[in-house]
Amino acid sequence: MRAQIIKTVYIEVARRLNAQTDGPECYTGNSYRIDLIAEGPISETVGWVVDYADLKSLFEPVYSMLDHHCLSDLPGLEYDSSPEALEAWINRQLSPRPAWFSGVRVYPVEPGSFRLQHLEADPRAGLPERFSFAFSAAQSLPQLPAGHPCRELHGHTYQLEMACRNEAVLPAVVNALYTRLNGQYLNRLPGLEQATAERIAVWVWDYLETNGAEPIVVGVQETSNNRCYYFGKQAAE
Repeated sequence: MRAQIIKTVYIEVARRLNAQTDGPECYTGNSYRIDLIAEGPISETVGWVVDYADLKSLFEPVYSMLDHHCLSDLPGLEYDSSPEALEAWINRQLSPRPAWFSGVRVYPVEPGSFRLQHLEADPRAGLPERFSFAFSAAQSLPQLPAGHPCRELHGHTYQLEMACRNEAVLPAVVNALYTRLNGQYLNRLPGLEQATAERIAVWVWDYLETNGAEPIVVGVQETSNNRCYYFGKQAAE
């Protein structure tokens, strides 16, 4: 009997948008899903094709090269850091490979076109009904100590949540907000020199408040397992 198993990992990276021009460098960021694929006979002894931990160990050196870095700085990805190019690059790095390893598949976690989504209230978390949208952007946290991975230029596909009292203005305000954030190097926006999730949440709150949306809560999700909520200055005090 044969089977295929897949272990999924995520990387948070930046990409240079104008690598082939002489103009000012422009960056964006993305989250990528990478499927590590193994295939082979099911062992009569242990009942699996291969230990998932072996898949993780095989990919670990490549993961360290990619996660929280700028893809365009890696030899072989300077001029093309598309998902297809990244997939081919990873497969080259993992050669020679064990007999059970089939390769990788790379999928960008894309924000897609601008679209507001409705989120149900979460009373246990103290969250009212909210709207959300996704955007991709680059960032770095130069204020962190040397050696911290987030100090490096990288990026995310962010999920931004908000609840506002004045929902009538929300579509126009949020559309403009998406345009300001998507595809940008966040540190270059005034007020986001420290582009942490917390600072982004405060920055978005101020933007919504200035534009009459009367925010109640703003949430920023950087990765599938990290997010932050800001309830305004009065709540913080």
